[in-house]
Amino acid sequence: MFKRLLVSLAFLLLCAAQVSAEVKTFAVLPFGVHGPQEYQYLSQGIQSMLTTRLTWPDTFTPLDAGTVKKAVTAPPADAAAAAKIRQALGADYLVWGSLTVMGQECSLDVNTLDPAGQNTPHPVQTTLSQVIPSLETVSKNINAQVFGKPETAVAKAQPAVQPMNQALIVNETQGGTAYANPSLKYQDMDASMGRWRSQTLPVASRGMVVCDGDGDGKNEVFMLTETTLFAFRVQQNEMREVAKLELPKHVNFVRLNSIDLNRDGRHELVIAGAMDKDPRSLVVGFEGGKFSMQADRIPYFLGVLNMPPAFTPTLVGQGVGQMKYLDSKIHQMIKAEGTYALGPAVDLPMGGTVFNTTFLPFEDGHQIIMVDDFDRMRIYSSTGALLTVTEETYAGSNLGVEYSTAPLGLNPPRATEVPPDKVFIPLRGIPTNLDKDKRYELIISRNISVSAQIFSNYRDYPQGEIHSLYWDGVGMSLQWKTARIKGTVTDYALADLDNDGTLDLVVNINTHTGMVGTAKKKTMIVAYPLDLSQAGGTIQKNVP
Repeated sequence: MFKRLLVSLAFLLLCAAQVSAEVKTFAVLPFGVHGPQEYQYLSQGIQSMLTTRLTWPDTFTPLDAGTVKKAVTAPPADAAAAAKIRQALGADYLVWGSLTVMGQECSLDVNTLDPAGQNTPHPVQTTLSQVIPSLETVSKNINAQVFGKPETAVAKAQPAVQPMNQALIVNETQGGTAYANPSLKYQDMDASMGRWRSQTLPVASRGMVVCDGDGDGKNEVFMLTETTLFAFRVQQNEMREVAKLELPKHVNFVRLNSIDLNRDGRHELVIAGAMDKDPRSLVVGFEGGKFSMQADRIPYFLGVLNMPPAFTPTLVGQGVGQMKYLDSKIHQMIKAEGTYALGPAVDLPMGGTVFNTTFLPFEDGHQIIMVDDFDRMRIYSSTGALLTVTEETYAGSNLGVEYSTAPLGLNPPRATEVPPDKVFIPLRGIPTNLDKDKRYELIISRNISVSAQIFSNYRDYPQGEIHSLYWDGVGMSLQWKTARIKGTVTDYALADLDNDGTLDLVVNINTHTGMVGTAKKKTMIVAYPLDLSQAGGTIQKNVP
């Protein structure tokens, strides 16, 4: 009996040794980038992407990125130099290469070195816009040709999850699984949609926030129109008006934000606007079912930014610029003697405003995302270096401020002589980490317009989408998006809309009436309940 146990134990140890021996290691080196300085960020971006896509659990594992970074200061010049690096690192396989940028054309050269010293090149001719798909193809080739990874292994590696609700669409190009599976909360809704929709409200919305205004632990829906601020609660499956506040006349209000200024559990409402071209903002409180004006005639455009390093919601302000309407510095706002004044300046790349800027946490730092005048996102490093500019347009809005320009020292022309210019106010970006991993996502709208591409001062958005994007090391990639929304998206939030303990993606939509009849627009709220049970995280009442 004892002899049999020894034989069994020896057999198990032998099997364990064989299994451990099957696990191979690989290292991906920083890529050499030959081209303009603005593309140097691709060196580590390509390294990160290839490392992620070549990882095969229990079979091929990457060396620690910090170890590789300390050991290798420059890409190898040839296969012989690569062999020495592989040996020094103790890796079974080595992946290295370079990217050459010539205008919009790229030459991507990827090499793999196996334990026998065999070098396998993977050259690709592509364009800047196709770098990510090209890396996907190269990764698949290395997995199949060098690592011997069968196609079935990829399928087995994916955990089984419920199918994505039709209201949210996974990025088909990246594959994988999705965590945000909406669940219907209301029995009377169409199960094929996976969303809740409010009744139609006889107003045209300019913005919306969902927050706890009175500190009772439950959220209200605050909606901004041209002349009025409304408070609603979702009760018995419908939006019910709680209070309204008539706003100062002759002010063009363009953005509604919320922030707990006093850290007392009550969110104040911050409304940014302009009278003629001069900034004018308000701070409004909500308590006991009523609004109260806390500050009026603030001569700055006010906004709320989640400021690094703690990414705490912070009240910021901005005045009118000299050379460009919104080119002045952004400042943190301070309150003294009942009034708001400019405090410390916020260090941002040129073009940053209180409306178009989002700080997105990334690894040990952050990235700065700004929507430019052409509705394209410009992504900067924390030091202000431009990383990339999206080809797609995001956060498009038809709200804006008209102003007249004039050379320095001269009075602006009269509107009857020269038509005024208009600066459009983009919709907000929401940084979040719904799936509770190491990577933050950006929730942002993509309003779809033909007129905006033709007429600079007229924007008509008959439909739109909400996208969840993440930085993949090279650019912003799509994680998921909503199905096409009919109507004009005016705002959105991540919050528990009806206080049932489930986080919702809340979207504010104006009905589309075309180029005429804008005064007849109406609004509604659409909510996508998010099931985060498969994300391994806890649900937050309010996600900034």
